[in-house]
Amino acid sequence: MSLQAAPARGCGRARHERGRRRTLADVWSGRQNGFGLIRLLLSTAVIVAHARVLGFGGHGPFYYTWQKQTEIGGFAVLGFFAVSGMLITRSANRITTRQFAWHRFLRIMPGLWLCLVVTAFVVGPAVALHDGMPMRTYFSHSEGPWQYLQANWSLAVRQHGLSGLLAHNRLAGTFNGALWSLPLELLCYMVVAALAALGILQRSRLLLLLMLLAAWLYLANMALRAGTLRMDLYSPTGVAWNLPYLGYISMDQLLPLMFTFGLGAAVEVYRDRLPMNKTLGVVSALVLALALTAGGLTTYGLPAFVYFMVWAGIYTPRPLTRIGSRADFSYGLYVYGFVAEQTLIAFGTTRWGLPLFTLASLGLALAAAMFSWHLVEKPAMRLKNLRHLPFRRGSKPGNHTPPQHRHGHIGSPADEALPSTSAGAS
Repeated sequence: MSLQAAPARGCGRARHERGRRRTLADVWSGRQNGFGLIRLLLSTAVIVAHARVLGFGGHGPFYYTWQKQTEIGGFAVLGFFAVSGMLITRSANRITTRQFAWHRFLRIMPGLWLCLVVTAFVVGPAVALHDGMPMRTYFSHSEGPWQYLQANWSLAVRQHGLSGLLAHNRLAGTFNGALWSLPLELLCYMVVAALAALGILQRSRLLLLLMLLAAWLYLANMALRAGTLRMDLYSPTGVAWNLPYLGYISMDQLLPLMFTFGLGAAVEVYRDRLPMNKTLGVVSALVLALALTAGGLTTYGLPAFVYFMVWAGIYTPRPLTRIGSRADFSYGLYVYGFVAEQTLIAFGTTRWGLPLFTLASLGLALAAAMFSWHLVEKPAMRLKNLRHLPFRRGSKPGNHTPPQHRHGHIGSPADEALPSTSAGAS
């Protein structure tokens, strides 16, 4: 009897497992994911969008198709915040606040500082020589390279130009307009760190949903007052701040991006309850397509978008999950793409036409990204667990997440990658 009953009970458990609704925690338990590929695609999309706008004027691709709600560049930035929200929250939940801050610093600031130095002392002089400006004039200008570094060393961008160069570009005088999103992302990190330190993300996670509901009601009220669901993603709110180290922060941009980040955070916090399957992935894609083409991106479109991004990362075909697993060039692509395009425009390469100009911009940005990764970003990541730092390597006390659930790539150009040398999202 016992020999027959045991297989029966085993079959019963198997049928129960097959019939039980599978959650995100069930389907994602290791490093196999497509977020490295997604980051590269999103960074590429930003460069493609800027190529048309900076080089030839007008709006980015799909602006009119998507009912003037956004274009592919804005869509890509949303993607960064969506995936980053999930994976940054995972990191904040399993390590100390001080360790979390150190890891975020290492991932963002060294690469940013190198970009500023390259822009000021390599790109700027090259453009100056092309324009016939003497080096003495370039370096003695009131907005010269040294002033550029001093004004922008923190995430606040307080000087956009260098020595009056790029005056004939469509976006005159701006070398790197892509840095605007980094302070907003840091604010999201700070909120998550505070919630994690207070234990809210683990013991009072309903509060996160209430915060998201308040943000959603604000966005819905804006759409109601505008009288249309086809409102701009960054519709004016009339609220802004000038913060130390972060610079000018506009609620127009912060609200939808932080809401998207928060949705990603909720995905991680409720990973044990969130159903995750291919049917819901297809449904979320259809809902997102409806929101983009008919209107409603800021209301029902963003939740569908966040689910689709997570679903796409989880169900990426296995061979593609290797992309970005050992070398993540997405952050470099993002911070150098704008610089590359403005420089190529100054050298007159738009005469090649949009396709060739876009490819040249991508190639130049990729070369800079590879240089940045190997010279600064990858070495910086090795400093994550310096012995003299006052925190112990490992997870927070009381965090009992199984080890196989603690891995994964980070989903933003400013986030940590390289799982082979780091503990996943930490």
